[in-house]
Amino acid sequence: MSQATAEQKKKNFNFNPFVMLFLVIIVVFAATFFVEPGAFDRQVVDGRNQVIPGSFHATARSSLSWFDIFRAVPNGLIGAASIVFLVLIVGGSVEIFNRTGAIPAGVARLVNVSGRGGSAYVLIVLFAVFAVLGGFLGWVEASIPFVPLVVPIVLALGFDSMTAVGVVILGSMVGFAVGPTNVYTIGIAHQVAELQMFSGFGLRFAAYLVFCAVALAYLLVYACRVRKDPSRSLVAGVDVSDLMLDYAAEKDKKLEARHILSLSVLAGTFCVVVYGMTQFKWNINDMSAAFLVAGVLAGFIGQLAPGDLVTALLTGAKGSMGGAMVVGVARGVQWMMDKGNLLDPIINALSGYLAGLPPVGSAVGIVAVVTLLNGIVASGSAKAMALMPIIIPLADLVGVTRQTATFAYQFGDGISNMAWFTYGTLLIFLSYGRVSLAKWYKFLWPLLVILFALSAVFLFIAVEIQYR
Repeated sequence: MSQATAEQKKKNFNFNPFVMLFLVIIVVFAATFFVEPGAFDRQVVDGRNQVIPGSFHATARSSLSWFDIFRAVPNGLIGAASIVFLVLIVGGSVEIFNRTGAIPAGVARLVNVSGRGGSAYVLIVLFAVFAVLGGFLGWVEASIPFVPLVVPIVLALGFDSMTAVGVVILGSMVGFAVGPTNVYTIGIAHQVAELQMFSGFGLRFAAYLVFCAVALAYLLVYACRVRKDPSRSLVAGVDVSDLMLDYAAEKDKKLEARHILSLSVLAGTFCVVVYGMTQFKWNINDMSAAFLVAGVLAGFIGQLAPGDLVTALLTGAKGSMGGAMVVGVARGVQWMMDKGNLLDPIINALSGYLAGLPPVGSAVGIVAVVTLLNGIVASGSAKAMALMPIIIPLADLVGVTRQTATFAYQFGDGISNMAWFTYGTLLIFLSYGRVSLAKWYKFLWPLLVILFALSAVFLFIAVEIQYR
C-alpha cells in the first residue's frame, strides 16, 4: 500500500461523523454491561416528568443484544424524523429556487451592492440575525433552512466556507448558550427551580452581549485574514465551486420580475415560519410544509414544468441526504442510552461530585457536569427536566442561589453544542459548507477556551452578588 493511499484512508476515517457516532453507539452498548443499573423516581408537574431528588434506586439490568447496535440507527432516524425531513425538504426547495435563477441573481445583487468593502458588514448582520434567533427564541434547529442560502452569499463575498458555517454556528449557538429568554433552557430550568420565568434578565443579557461580541470579533478576525490571504484558510483545497452557484454568469444581469417575486416568496416564508412558531406554536413539520409550499410556488413563478419541479426537489433532497442521515445516527446514541437505562446512573454519579464543593466550585462544577452530559443528550429541555431537580437541592445545600444554578446549567448546555460531534444539528451545518470536524475543531478550540473562561467569570460575579 502506497503512503498516499494510507494517508487518504486515515483522512477518510479521522473525524468522519458517521464512523465516530457509530463507535459511540458501540461504546454505549458495551457500557450497559458494566454500569450498575438504576433509576430515579419521577413525578408529573405541569404536564412534565420531573426527577425526584434522592429517589435513585437499583433496577434490573437491561437485556440488550449485539443487534441493538444496528437497531439504534433506524430507531434514531425515527426519533429524529421531523428534523430529517426538514433537511430533505428544505434542500429540495432551495434547489427549486436555484433552478429558477432567483437565488444566484439575488446573491449577485447583494454582492454588487455591498462590494468588497461592505462585506464585513454583511457578516455582522447575518451573525446578529442568528444570535437573536438563538438567544431570544432559542432556535438552533430552526436555523437549518437559512444555511443553504447563507453559504453561497458568504462565499460570493470572498470569504471561505469556514466563515460561512461559522456565521450560522457561532451566531445561533453562542446566542443560545447565553440567551436571556431561551425558553428551552432558562424557561424550563426556571419552572423546575420555582423562579419567575426569565427573572434575573440583567446579568444574562450582559453575558449575552459579551459572549456574542467576543464570538463575532473572533469570526471577523479569521474571515478578514483569510479573505486577504486565501492560503491561510483552514479549508483551503476543499472544492466548494458547486456551492457558489453561477455567480459569474449572473453578476452583470439585473434582477428580473420573476426573480424578485420568487425571492419575496422565500423571504415571506421565513416571516410566516417565525410568526407561526411564535404565535401558533408551529413545530418542525409545520416548518417543513411551509418550505415545501414555497418551493412549489417558486417553481410555478419560474415557469418550471411540473416534472422539472419534482426533479429539482429530488435533486436537492439527494444533496442533503448526508446531513439528514447524520442527525438520525446521532439520535441513535440517545436511543441506546435509553434502551440500556444508562442516563440516570450517569446523572447520579456526576451529581455526587458537586456535593461538598464551595459555591463558586459548585457553579463551575455544574457547567462541567452538564457539558459532559450534553454529548449524550443534546436536547436542552430534556436535560433541564432530568438534571435541574437534582441540581437545585445541591445548590441550596452549598449556598449557590437557584438563579446562579440555572445560569451555570445554561452555560454547560449551550457552549459545548458547538463542539459535540454527537449533536446532529452541528454536523448538518458543517456538511453544508463541506467543513470537516477536524478543521472545525482547529478553528473552534481557542474560542471555546475563551467562552468557558468567561462563563467562570460570570459565575464568580453571580456568586458574589447572590444572583437572584
